[in-house]
Amino acid sequence: MNRRHFITAASATVLLSFLTGCKTEPGGEKFLGYWKSDSKYDPDVIHIARNGDSFLFVVVTKDPFGGGYQTHKLPGKLDDSDNILAVGDKRIAYDESSDLIVSGQMKAHRSTEAEYLAIAQQDSNTP
Repeated sequence: MNRRHFITAASATVLLSFLTGCKTEPGGEKFLGYWKSDSKYDPDVIHIARNGDSFLFVVVTKDPFGGGYQTHKLPGKLDDSDNILAVGDKRIAYDESSDLIVSGQMKAHRSTEAEYLAIAQQDSNTP
Protein backbone atom coordinates (compact mmCIF):
# COMPACT_ATOMS: atom_id res chain seq x y z
CA MET A 1 0.00 0.00 0.00
CA ASN A 2 2.81 2.44 0.84
CA ARG A 3 4.52 1.69 -2.46
CA ARG A 4 1.34 2.54 -4.39
CA HIS A 5 1.07 5.92 -2.60
CA PHE A 6 4.74 6.63 -3.28
CA ILE A 7 4.38 5.88 -7.01
CA THR A 8 1.24 8.03 -7.23
CA ALA A 9 2.90 10.93 -5.40
CA ALA A 10 6.05 10.66 -7.52
CA SER A 11 4.00 10.59 -10.73
CA ALA A 12 2.01 13.63 -9.62
CA THR A 13 5.21 15.49 -8.80
CA VAL A 14 6.71 14.74 -12.22
CA LEU A 15 3.49 15.82 -13.96
CA LEU A 16 3.29 19.08 -12.01
CA SER A 17 6.96 19.81 -12.69
CA PHE A 18 6.36 19.27 -16.40
CA LEU A 19 3.27 21.48 -16.45
CA THR A 20 5.01 24.22 -14.50
CA GLY A 21 7.82 24.23 -17.04
CA CYS A 22 5.33 24.67 -19.88
CA LYS A 23 4.44 28.28 -19.35
CA THR A 24 1.17 28.93 -21.18
CA GLU A 25 1.01 32.67 -20.44
CA PRO A 26 3.73 34.78 -22.02
CA GLY A 27 5.65 37.13 -19.75
CA GLY A 28 5.46 40.88 -19.82
CA GLU A 29 1.69 41.20 -19.58
CA LYS A 30 2.12 43.92 -16.96
CA PHE A 31 3.67 46.23 -19.58
CA LEU A 32 0.72 46.04 -21.97
CA GLY A 33 -1.62 48.99 -22.24
CA TYR A 34 -1.53 52.76 -22.24
CA TRP A 35 0.81 54.94 -20.19
CA LYS A 36 1.24 58.67 -19.63
CA SER A 37 4.41 60.33 -18.35
CA ASP A 38 4.29 62.34 -15.14
CA SER A 39 5.59 65.48 -16.86
CA LYS A 40 3.44 68.55 -16.08
CA TYR A 41 4.17 70.13 -19.44
CA ASP A 42 3.64 68.20 -22.65
CA PRO A 43 3.47 64.68 -21.23
CA ASP A 44 4.44 61.74 -23.43
CA VAL A 45 1.91 59.01 -24.03
CA ILE A 46 2.89 55.41 -24.63
CA HIS A 47 1.10 52.36 -25.97
CA ILE A 48 2.69 48.97 -25.45
CA ALA A 49 1.18 46.04 -27.37
CA ARG A 50 2.15 42.48 -28.24
CA ASN A 51 3.88 41.95 -31.56
CA GLY A 52 4.19 38.20 -31.88
CA ASP A 53 6.76 37.07 -29.30
CA SER A 54 7.97 40.62 -28.77
CA PHE A 55 6.37 44.00 -28.08
CA LEU A 56 5.57 47.14 -30.05
CA PHE A 57 6.42 50.28 -28.10
CA VAL A 58 4.71 53.40 -29.50
CA VAL A 59 5.56 56.72 -27.86
CA VAL A 60 4.06 60.08 -28.80
CA THR A 61 6.26 63.01 -27.74
CA LYS A 62 6.20 66.77 -28.16
CA ASP A 63 8.55 67.93 -30.93
CA PRO A 64 11.45 69.66 -29.11
CA PHE A 65 11.85 72.13 -32.00
CA GLY A 66 8.29 73.40 -31.84
CA GLY A 67 5.29 72.23 -33.72
CA GLY A 68 3.15 69.28 -32.82
CA TYR A 69 3.76 65.81 -31.56
CA GLN A 70 5.83 63.01 -33.09
CA THR A 71 5.08 59.29 -33.01
CA HIS A 72 7.94 56.81 -32.66
CA LYS A 73 7.40 53.05 -33.03
CA LEU A 74 10.07 50.81 -31.58
CA PRO A 75 10.37 47.05 -31.07
CA GLY A 76 10.75 45.80 -27.53
CA LYS A 77 11.55 42.52 -25.84
CA LEU A 78 11.74 41.25 -22.30
CA ASP A 79 15.20 41.47 -20.82
CA ASP A 80 16.59 38.83 -18.48
CA SER A 81 13.98 39.83 -15.93
CA ASP A 82 10.20 39.72 -16.28
CA ASN A 83 10.17 43.33 -14.97
CA ILE A 84 12.52 44.83 -17.58
CA LEU A 85 11.53 45.68 -21.15
CA ALA A 86 14.39 46.42 -23.57
CA VAL A 87 13.41 49.06 -26.13
CA GLY A 88 16.27 50.05 -28.39
CA ASP A 89 19.19 50.95 -26.12
CA LYS A 90 16.86 51.83 -23.20
CA ARG A 91 15.68 49.60 -20.38
CA ILE A 92 12.19 50.19 -19.03
CA ALA A 93 11.47 48.79 -15.58
CA TYR A 94 8.04 47.97 -14.20
CA ASP A 95 7.53 49.01 -10.57
CA GLU A 96 4.91 46.62 -9.19
CA SER A 97 4.35 48.50 -5.93
CA SER A 98 3.23 51.71 -7.64
CA ASP A 99 2.18 50.33 -11.08
CA LEU A 100 4.62 52.61 -12.93
CA ILE A 101 7.06 52.15 -15.76
CA VAL A 102 10.40 53.88 -15.20
CA SER A 103 13.35 54.62 -17.48
CA GLY A 104 16.04 57.08 -16.46
CA GLN A 105 14.27 60.33 -15.59
CA MET A 106 10.93 59.27 -17.10
CA LYS A 107 8.11 57.84 -15.00
CA ALA A 108 4.77 56.94 -16.51
CA HIS A 109 1.53 55.79 -14.90
CA ARG A 110 -1.30 53.79 -16.42
CA SER A 111 -3.57 55.77 -18.66
CA THR A 112 -6.56 55.23 -20.90
CA GLU A 113 -6.89 54.78 -24.63
CA ALA A 114 -8.86 58.05 -24.78
CA GLU A 115 -5.98 60.02 -23.18
CA TYR A 116 -3.52 58.38 -25.55
CA LEU A 117 -5.62 59.14 -28.63
CA ALA A 118 -6.21 62.75 -27.55
CA ILE A 119 -2.47 63.41 -27.75
CA ALA A 120 -1.63 60.96 -30.57
CA GLN A 121 -4.14 62.63 -32.90
CA GLN A 122 -2.17 65.88 -32.60
CA ASP A 123 0.69 64.23 -34.53
CA SER A 124 0.58 65.35 -38.14
CA ASN A 125 1.94 61.95 -39.25
CA THR A 126 -0.79 59.93 -37.54
CA PRO A 127 -3.28 58.57 -40.10
